[in-house]
Amino acid sequence: MAEVLTGKGYVITTTMAAGLTASGSETITLIGVTVANIHASAGSWVTVDIVRSGGVNTELCHEIEVPVNDSLDILQGKVVLNPNDAIHFDAEANSHLEASLSYLVQT
Repeated sequence: MAEVLTGKGYVITTTMAAGLTASGSETITLIGVTVANIHASAGSWVTVDIVRSGGVNTELCHEIEVPVNDSLDILQGKVVLNPNDAIHFDAEANSHLEASLSYLVQT
């Protein structure tokens, strides 16, 4: 089994969409998910969901306000994405929030 520790950024929009999806042959362990408000003058809320390919979806946070020039750590522990699972993001406003994801990929 190969393991790769990696990360990525994701711009959150007003449409609930996948920021990261585990392929059919991999398992992803989310280690850190931070949402930052990069807008100069307006706050915005964020909603984060785990969408399971073969189970019950989970909402990690629902419309939590992220003030201007601040950030929100979404995870208190680790979350496992099984094959074809995804983490989805939604925001109150476009061009306000960015997510930083750190994770371990196992294939």
